[in-house]
Amino acid sequence: MSVRIIRAILLTLMMIPGITAASDIASSVGGGVENRLADGGYFELGASVYGVNKVDIRQTSHQAVQPTLLISGMYQYKGLFVEMIHQSQDGVNLGFNFWNSENWSLDLLLANLQTSWSRPEDIDPSMLDEAGRNAYLMSEESLYIGAGFRATRYWGDRYVFQYRLVSDYFDGQGIMSTARLGTSWQVRNWNFHALGSIEYSSATLNRHRFGVSDVEATEQFPEYRPGSSFSYGMELGVAYPLSESFVFRAMYRLNVLSNEVTDSPFNQTGYVSFFNASISYVF
Repeated sequence: MSVRIIRAILLTLMMIPGITAASDIASSVGGGVENRLADGGYFELGASVYGVNKVDIRQTSHQAVQPTLLISGMYQYKGLFVEMIHQSQDGVNLGFNFWNSENWSLDLLLANLQTSWSRPEDIDPSMLDEAGRNAYLMSEESLYIGAGFRATRYWGDRYVFQYRLVSDYFDGQGIMSTARLGTSWQVRNWNFHALGSIEYSSATLNRHRFGVSDVEATEQFPEYRPGSSFSYGMELGVAYPLSESFVFRAMYRLNVLSNEVTDSPFNQTGYVSFFNASISYVF
């Protein structure tokens, strides 16, 4: 099944209206944590503009500022949930909430989908000339599909900590894990949030995304074998209700990349700077 078909299926799954908040920390710090156990959901449709620096030479269609359609939402029923949250750093989630207390929530993530890189199948790079291997190494977008668990700790209605660990079962890309701490506060009708994060990537994942084997290596892309790594990020954002159904959001995120990533021949910078502003209709 192609990446485009899988994405289309995910978008269709998310078009379910309802009334509750998601467990993804991006939703918790952006909209509070009330009614986190209630069945139901919500759906948002709107317009968004984002700006991001070019990080990887393989981003051949990169534009510094780009408008896009906003599709966001979640639905949960008796613990089973599906999430595709605007401004989330954790992709699309399908899972099951299996335990809760007053302050804790534990989720089993059955499928976590994020974008990744893959190289053309059924091609032996050792049979290619220099130009052919350069084209081969430019790769194409693919999906990381993992499973794992997520633990969330709440302090009142303002502070949220979330730890998440997933391992790819679709293409054997390895393990990624994140720890995030967020807070939100109200100033009149403006809802502000701040979020700090640490992300771990296994050596297997880094080699899949950023490595070059000896048989693939060229003058432009020399052999590179990264190890595991940690990266660090900070996010600031705000949301403002324009009416009963329309909401404005804006956020800025800065992620500092590890040497295992920045030393890759594909890499072009030591950080990812991301800005997003949107207006959406909430069903």
